[in-house]
Amino acid sequence: MKRVLALQFVWDDPPGYLGEIMAEHQIVCDVINVEKEAVPDPVDYDAFIAMGGPQHVGHNDTYPYLVGVTRAIHRAVEHEVPYLGLCLGGQLLASAMGAQVKKHSSASIGFYEVQFTRAGEKDPLFKGLPGYQQVIHWHEDTFDIPDGAVQLATNPRTANQTFRYGRHAYGTQFHIELTPAMLDVWLYYPQYRQEIVRALGEEAADKFISDRARLYPLYREHTRIMFENFLRIAGLLD
Repeated sequence: MKRVLALQFVWDDPPGYLGEIMAEHQIVCDVINVEKEAVPDPVDYDAFIAMGGPQHVGHNDTYPYLVGVTRAIHRAVEHEVPYLGLCLGGQLLASAMGAQVKKHSSASIGFYEVQFTRAGEKDPLFKGLPGYQQVIHWHEDTFDIPDGAVQLATNPRTANQTFRYGRHAYGTQFHIELTPAMLDVWLYYPQYRQEIVRALGEEAADKFISDRARLYPLYREHTRIMFENFLRIAGLLD
C-alpha cells in the first residue's frame, strides 16, 4: 500500500489540495496533528510532507513538539525518505540541516511568482513548469540554504524559496496546498484579515482577494504539476 505521512501544525492548514491529489491516485495519507499526536517513524512511509503554521522554528519551549518533528526530519533525510516541507515545513528542514531560520525584514502574504535557478530548471520537482511557479505566500520568517544543499527557486522579495538537500528532501518557503475553501478561511476569517492588515495594510488584504480570480486557477495548475512530480520522485506515480 502506498502511504504518505503528513504533519499538520494548525487547524486551517491540512494537506488540502495535496490530499485530494493523493486520493485521486489511491495514495493513503496519514495526517498527524503534531500538537496532539506523536510523530510516527517516517521510515515506515513512502514519502513525508510537512505543512505550514504560525509556529517559529527554534522556539521549542513554546512548541515542545517541534523537537520530535525535527528528529523525524533528520531520520527521513538519513534514510532518504522523500520529504517536502511547505513554509514552516521548509523552515524546519533548513533548521534540521543546520541553517538559520530568522525573521524576515517584511512579511509576504498573497499570490507571488517564484523563479527557478539553473539548478531548479533541471530538478525533477519542477519538470513541466515554465521557468517559474505561481504560489501563495504567508510568512514572516525566512531560511538560509543549508551547507551542501542546492537552491532551486528564488524571487526578489525572498531570495531563498526552494532548496533540495541530499537526493530528495525539499524545503519551500511557499504554500501549494490551498483549496478554495481553505483560501476562503485565509482571506475572510476576521482574525486573519486583521493579521494581513497589521503586517502589510488594507491594500495588501484587498489585493490578495482581487488576485484570486485571476491567479488561483494557475496556482492550482502549477501545484498539480509540482506535487505529482514529487510523488514520482517518491516512486508513488509512474
